[in-house]
Amino acid sequence: MPPLEASQPALVGRRYNVLLVGVVLLGLLGIGVTGYLTYVHFDEDALVCTVGGCETVQQSEYSTMFGVPIAAFGVLMFASVVFLALMRMSSRRAIPTDIATIGAWTILLTGLLYYAYLTYIEIWELEAICQWCVASSIIALLMFTLESIMLGRELRAE
Repeated sequence: MPPLEASQPALVGRRYNVLLVGVVLLGLLGIGVTGYLTYVHFDEDALVCTVGGCETVQQSEYSTMFGVPIAAFGVLMFASVVFLALMRMSSRRAIPTDIATIGAWTILLTGLLYYAYLTYIEIWELEAICQWCVASSIIALLMFTLESIMLGRELRAE
């Protein structure tokens, strides 16, 4: 493999692109799940739950922040990370690759910490589990894993 030119990002190649495609696909899935949760916040009759705890979680005092459904913040998180991944895939990078990688990793870490808090609330306070919330958490964890791999490679390349 030829050496990288100074103008190229530290991470290039097929493996990096596969990781980015994985982040984009998972992010779109995350947008779908959190978008659905945002929708059912306003139309509870549309909620489909096979484990029986979704209604309890969706109707709890913890389901909103500043009057906005928590799931809407999830949509924003997933959309932001997808945007940063697409920026890194673009040949015209408005954001340097390393900054975009650190940004996506930080957004996902923050989201995962909040998911951990919400999971604690579900288990110990509400005593109810929302399958859609768990799915969203798993998607974020998988994305964080991919972003961690890319961040590790970025840091080693410097």
